[in-house]
Amino acid sequence: MSKEAIIRKKAIQILKDKGWIVWFAPKVKYQQTDVFGIIDLLAIKGKRMKKIQLTTLANISTRRRKIQKFLKKFKIEMSVQIWGWDKKKKEFRKEKVKI
Repeated sequence: MSKEAIIRKKAIQILKDKGWIVWFAPKVKYQQTDVFGIIDLLAIKGKRMKKIQLTTLANISTRRRKIQKFLKKFKIEMSVQIWGWDKKKKEFRKEKVKI
């Protein structure tokens, strides 16, 4: 299992354990599978929705810039959460990106 798949599995389990319904695009070789290139998981619960970009702790700043660039370019007002997996602490560091 790839590092990406392992991180996704952990995130999905955390969300499901808290009552969220989770969707992600199936991976297809050589094709973009994240929504707009910035969202890996969509989670819904009641009237709430989370748009989540998964990554490793080391790549959080790169993902943040990518999301900010997309939101500014298309003048989109929404928040995207970045969940960065901390391998040492075995937990996600979460931050919200919003323009």
